[in-house]
Amino acid sequence: MRVLPKFGEERVRELELAWKQKHDERGRKRLQVIRLVAQHQLKASQIAQAAGVGRRSVFNYIESFIKGGVAALLATHYEREKRGSVDTRTQEALREQLRQGTFKRAKEARAWLENRSIKLSLSSVYYWLGKAGGVLKVPRKTHVKKDAAKAHSFREELSGRLVELAGSHEQVRVWVADEHRYGLLPVLRRCWGLRGVRVHSPYLTRYQWGYLYEALEVDGENRSEFFFVPGVSKAISNLFLKQLSDLEPEALHIVIWDGAGFHARDGEPGVPANVRLLSLPAYSPELNPVEGLGDRIKDAVGNRVFGSLRSLEDAILEEIALIRAGGKQVASMIHGWMQNQANASGPT
Repeated sequence: MRVLPKFGEERVRELELAWKQKHDERGRKRLQVIRLVAQHQLKASQIAQAAGVGRRSVFNYIESFIKGGVAALLATHYEREKRGSVDTRTQEALREQLRQGTFKRAKEARAWLENRSIKLSLSSVYYWLGKAGGVLKVPRKTHVKKDAAKAHSFREELSGRLVELAGSHEQVRVWVADEHRYGLLPVLRRCWGLRGVRVHSPYLTRYQWGYLYEALEVDGENRSEFFFVPGVSKAISNLFLKQLSDLEPEALHIVIWDGAGFHARDGEPGVPANVRLLSLPAYSPELNPVEGLGDRIKDAVGNRVFGSLRSLEDAILEEIALIRAGGKQVASMIHGWMQNQANASGPT
């Protein structure tokens, strides 16, 4: 507990003289706080309650009064720190560094600026980081083997590749597919809580798993298909492809998915005759919009303990009910560039 200071006779006389003069409501409240402190009859929390201010404000007023007397206590103008100059070219370079996620701390940004002969205080660095559009965020993991050029080319060339796979077929359905594992080992997710209070989540270690295959139609009716299975293999993946192909046997179904070892490649035995496969570039999950569906499911079942896989699957089905209905819910999940590329490839 912080001890309230004694001001000394000279400061107290200055305070009492000021109290007898006229002041606005703001000044009157500050003088009242310091007078109550000088009387040494109440604690800081009691003084704050009596004056209608925060406890921190009580100590701020005390500090001002000790440093500069009544004048400092009642001062209404504060000298703001000069922000320092950052030229336009440096601001653009700073924005590029933020785009790449270069800085973990503002101190690193300050060091980067100093290397460009710009010396700023840490508070000024925060200002320029914010002005450049910077915010603190958790980065997405990217595999060191990822080829960014291939990922970029896939986005740019998707339309042409869809045309090539579609050939002369008049009815074409384009799907993007993936699968994710779920299990009785609880998933921890962020949740709202009170500042300063540690939130707890129930947890129980049990290793039982299942897998959910998911497919979203990129355009057209924006349908969706799901397939709960106990494990993954190439044979099971082909069963899911057959589920898609049976929806409209007379149509050609182009399925975009990653190159997992249990995913068939285009033209391999076991792939339905009316299905063509297009593999995503390696280590590029951000290209697959179905990844967002997995995150949505984890949010729904996170911080909960389920008694069985069946009860967990029921919770998953409840979360994806609107998505299973297709339409706008599915369309909102498809990347805009993917929709544009599918439209450019012709009617689907």
